[in-house]
Amino acid sequence: MKITTTASPLVSRVSTPSRSTWAGTRRPIRTLQTLSLLLGGVIPALGQNDDLPTQLWLAAQHHHKVGEKTRVSGKLGYKELTSPDRYFGEWNKSYLNADGSYDLGEHFRIDGGVGLYYTYQPEDEDTFEFRLWQGATAFWPDNPGSLRRLVFTHRLRIEERFTDSDGWDFAMRLRYRLDTKIPINKYTLEPGAFYLPLAAEFFADLTGEATECFGDQRRLSVGLGYVLNKNWTLDLRFQRQTSRSTGEEDFTRSANVIDFTVKSSFGIRDVVKGR
Repeated sequence: MKITTTASPLVSRVSTPSRSTWAGTRRPIRTLQTLSLLLGGVIPALGQNDDLPTQLWLAAQHHHKVGEKTRVSGKLGYKELTSPDRYFGEWNKSYLNADGSYDLGEHFRIDGGVGLYYTYQPEDEDTFEFRLWQGATAFWPDNPGSLRRLVFTHRLRIEERFTDSDGWDFAMRLRYRLDTKIPINKYTLEPGAFYLPLAAEFFADLTGEATECFGDQRRLSVGLGYVLNKNWTLDLRFQRQTSRSTGEEDFTRSANVIDFTVKSSFGIRDVVKGR
């Protein structure tokens, strides 16, 4: 008698995930772990310097392209001057802003926006600010090198600031920012790319100072970023910031800043339809 055996259909349908599948799953997790370790290690180290205060900035930023040359974006953020004695810091600021931009060419863009800022100060009057701005951005030089593409961004912005602490004040400010993001393991900022962000920003009051704790003067930053996919990017930066007290003109103060931003660019309408 001849006996034959066949594989069970159930067994034949069971497949083991490939190495590439597991690798694709682990990559974002490892990235989040790396950024979390950097964030958790740098903040305590900076906090040990009693002479130089540390600020923590957290933000979520969303960009959406509404036309071939038109974009809109929004940002929700939180800032605080860290303190071992106060859970929400020596002061903290919550803000929400929105802006729109239009491309005049491949290397030039104009934009305008509006922002709302609320600063809580335990030992002083809280401050509310309504801000308008207009700006222009140039992308030059745009160098498609043999190893990686390197683009420098120049942004010039004028701000009109309406602040209310113990009465309304008005001030105008000029800002210039030079920024670049250097890809580390890819040719350009594509999914899976780590990058090194470098930036320098300078501030100048045009019509007096706004009512606030410290008026920013200059800011330098370096960090590490990761492009998760075409819709999500993680950006962690260390900044050295110099400010001047608006209450004492001769008093200048520096601070370390830990700045972590989650950037997204998915379509809200597509997400709603998908549900």
